[in-house]
Amino acid sequence: MKILELKDVTPKEPFKDCEVKFIHSENVSLAFWKIKSNGVLPEHSHIHEQVTVVTKGELELTMQGKTQILVPGMVAIIPSNVRHLAKAITDCELTDVFYPIREDYRN
Repeated sequence: MKILELKDVTPKEPFKDCEVKFIHSENVSLAFWKIKSNGVLPEHSHIHEQVTVVTKGELELTMQGKTQILVPGMVAIIPSNVRHLAKAITDCELTDVFYPIREDYRN
């Protein structure tokens, strides 16, 4: 068993106005995002299945050309290899879970 505290994880800023902390287990990667209002996660795709949970704010998620507003308590399931992008309408916090591990997010 391994117990971590998010306050001890060093944040990264891969995109302007987007801060993230990554944690990896043997099988999944977790990304804890804080995105300022109008911050954008650019359009992309990856081999990983992604589950996104919005815990604060309003997030505009576009997947395969369809846009939806997500609010706290909503969960988006993004299949592997599907193009998607996100824009924060307000300051947002969200958690992404990826399977398999995002090796590109290590270190």
